Amino acid sequence: MLASFFGVVVAFVVLMAEPLKKGNIHEGGMIVFIEQSNSRVPQQHGVIAALSDLENPMSWSDAKATCDSLTLKGYRDWALPTKEDLNKLFLNKESLGGFQSADYWSSSAFEPDSAWSQRFFDGKEHIRSRESRLRVRPIRKF
Repeated sequence: MLASFFGVVVAFVVLMAEPLKKGNIHEGGMIVFIEQSNSRVPQQHGVIAALSDLENPMSWSDAKATCDSLTLKGYRDWALPTKEDLNKLFLNKESLGGFQSADYWSSSAFEPDSAWSQRFFDGKEHIRSRESRLRVRPIRKF
């Protein structure tokens, strides 16, 4: 009986929780994208972007390593965005704010010496040498 009671309380608390929304500040950054789960228990998953770029432009390998070891707002699971996630950042750049009119790195490799980037003044995607020094905006998944 007691276990049944706690199950009802947990279910009630889950139903009462405010659903997350794009643009909310959550878990160390701003929610850029939310994907709804198809399971019976409502779960939200998505992408959170850091509120600002990393300080200096850097090479692809430095950007990847820096994001992988970054601790920001108490979270240690930051990453360089994939090509697809970087485009989500571009599409939401006005609400996120703080982007430069510059190229940003994605984690998506093209060949051993190149990777995908995206220009944030017009949204065009490019393949760049991994030695190029570009801007970086870390993300994390939730």
